[in-house]
Amino acid sequence: MDKEASSLLEQGAETLRIPLTPQSLRTLSLYIDELQRWTQVFNLVGQYDAKTIIRKHILDSLAFSHILPEQGVFADLGSGAGFPGFVLGVTGQKREVFLIETRRKRANFLKQAVRTTGVENIRVFEGRAEEFALQDRRPAWFDTVVTRATWDIIHFLTLCLPIVREGGRAVAMRGPRRKGGGTAVEDHFPRDSFVQEAISEYRLPFGEGDRYALFFRKKCFT
Repeated sequence: MDKEASSLLEQGAETLRIPLTPQSLRTLSLYIDELQRWTQVFNLVGQYDAKTIIRKHILDSLAFSHILPEQGVFADLGSGAGFPGFVLGVTGQKREVFLIETRRKRANFLKQAVRTTGVENIRVFEGRAEEFALQDRRPAWFDTVVTRATWDIIHFLTLCLPIVREGGRAVAMRGPRRKGGGTAVEDHFPRDSFVQEAISEYRLPFGEGDRYALFFRKKCFT
């Protein structure tokens, strides 16, 4: 990543009031370089110049990271190119982050990114959430499961049900909210299993607009 892109990343993080350590900057730089190399062959992100990746993906993940717990066991469900899960792990060393991705090419990229950057608190699982729940007898294991505009809320929470611990959270990132308040997906979800806790709104720098995240807590049944 060139100096201009690195400066953009630092400036964006400062605007969000999220300090990045020199190690975090180096790790994210290596990650962006790896993402650019892979995207020349596989369609991991639409535009893959470093500045666009930073503005549209890295800073969105950074802003989202800031409203999540600083520690715990996390899963990024349908991780794709690693947003937001990879950034959650880089900026939170006390987070144990699993990137769950069903598509082999994307999972292979994520594994390579972990090897290239040397991060020790991020692991990749190639497969479905239901398969992870059966692996090593790990049902209801995660403190926090996140996704970035991947599924509708009903489908997302259904996938979360076997892997989120009781009292744990499922969090869905979303784009700009419609004028006039809520959206249809906010009003329909499996209330027998989850309770909607909050809607957190945040603004991205460089004119990328407002975003919001829906927080759901899994009910305790014991």
